[in-house]
Amino acid sequence: MIGQLGVIYMLHFDRPYRHARHYVGWTDDLLHRLDTHAAGHGARLVAVIWHAGIGFTCVRICEGTRRTERAIKNAGGAVRYCPACTLHPRNGHWSPVPADFIPRPYCNLAQGGDS
Repeated sequence: MIGQLGVIYMLHFDRPYRHARHYVGWTDDLLHRLDTHAAGHGARLVAVIWHAGIGFTCVRICEGTRRTERAIKNAGGAVRYCPACTLHPRNGHWSPVPADFIPRPYCNLAQGGDS
């Protein structure tokens, strides 16, 4: 079996939370998943940064399976692949960033707790 195709996405945090500056995830419904993250639910790391008053921007997407997502996570060094951190981001397992892709910011206007 090849695995279900979906969207792999990278979130760039507005400011670091301890060591974390990025989150990579997989979904079959990107906009719903981003809204879930912005509601403080979903992945634990994103819920924690949201509770700390840190927003995020969806800076990169590509089509792939959970296996592709795992390969991206295992490669590490998300900063090298992040267009918000690097002038010329690497691709690695990511597809090249489409020229018409517009990053989608989620501002957290709540006053955060500890960071």
